[in-house]
Amino acid sequence: MSQTLPPANGYNQFVTAQPGTMVFVSGQISVDQDGQIIGEGDLRVQTEQALLNLKNALAAAGATFDHVVKINWYVKNLQAESLPIIREIRARYYNQQHPPANTLAGVAELYPPEALIEVEAIAVIPNKI
Repeated sequence: MSQTLPPANGYNQFVTAQPGTMVFVSGQISVDQDGQIIGEGDLRVQTEQALLNLKNALAAAGATFDHVVKINWYVKNLQAESLPIIREIRARYYNQQHPPANTLAGVAELYPPEALIEVEAIAVIPNKI
């Protein structure tokens, strides 16, 4: 922690990682296993599905949310009322004792156009000693 940085709410201003295997997860949106959008028009449903997809991608690489050191969020037409929804859902996935560094950006469009949120992550699986 640094006394010169502002407080962070549910994330860390910076994260350090031990040497290990780096995992870069592409942006995940709210699609099911058939590639169909879930929760069209519903940020809450789409955030939940995007994080589930991220969780599954991490697992496929041998990682968990405990290994995530950086996460980026892109929210279509971001509004102030979007933040509590995102915070509530991410709290169920993040390690609350050691949350990752975090970036949240509002964007004009995502692909496909029905997507309201996209989330990407970097994880580090520590080397075994």
